[in-house]
Amino acid sequence: MYAPKHTAYDLDLVISDAQVLDSTGNTAGTNEIDLGSANFPAGQRIDVVINVTSLTGTLDIKLGHKTTSSVAYTDNTITLKQIGSGVTGQYHISLPQNCSRYINLFYSAGTSATVTAWVTAVK
Repeated sequence: MYAPKHTAYDLDLVISDAQVLDSTGNTAGTNEIDLGSANFPAGQRIDVVINVTSLTGTLDIKLGHKTTSSVAYTDNTITLKQIGSGVTGQYHISLPQNCSRYINLFYSAGTSATVTAWVTAVK
């Protein structure tokens, strides 16, 4: 899905801030997000914005979510996106309607990557 490049975000909604990844599989984002305290209006579409600034090898991005904090890779994991080797850019992915209150992203980089990711309400 194409969307204009978005660079402004609320620091409380940042999952990864220029997080450097290596080939370790299923690396958790730096911050877990509590959607219940994010004050999004009920029924509001929420996107995860993922900005990939460097990538060697492919990058798999998965969403983990559950009703209590401390989201692990095994918690209701959904594959959001696979990004091809060397492809950088910004990706907007809508969260599923049935997404639980606590979320985190899990990354598997073929070799290395740098990502910044956050959640945002879509008007």
